[in-house]
Amino acid sequence: MTDSSSEEDNPEMAAMMQDLLQAKMDMASKDSQMTHVLRVGTFLLEIVPDKKINIEKFFKETMDNLFDRFGEKVLKVNIPSAGSTPADGRHYG
Repeated sequence: MTDSSSEEDNPEMAAMMQDLLQAKMDMASKDSQMTHVLRVGTFLLEIVPDKKINIEKFFKETMDNLFDRFGEKVLKVNIPSAGSTPADGRHYG
């Protein structure tokens, strides 16, 4: 699994992954399908439902990973540009 702590920066791979994930999110929205959202501090993760994913287990592992890496800092919210709208135009919270 690749994460932000990877040694190498690969902008092409990141852009391709972003396009793929955005396409999946768009398909879910088009079908009026809900998504699973995990938000902790400024961390936001949105998953398109899939029968192959145990969402409870996945979110628990994600939370454990965040706390292992960042401890209590993961709960802090520091948004220097408060009041701006996300790029996708959605409002969370």
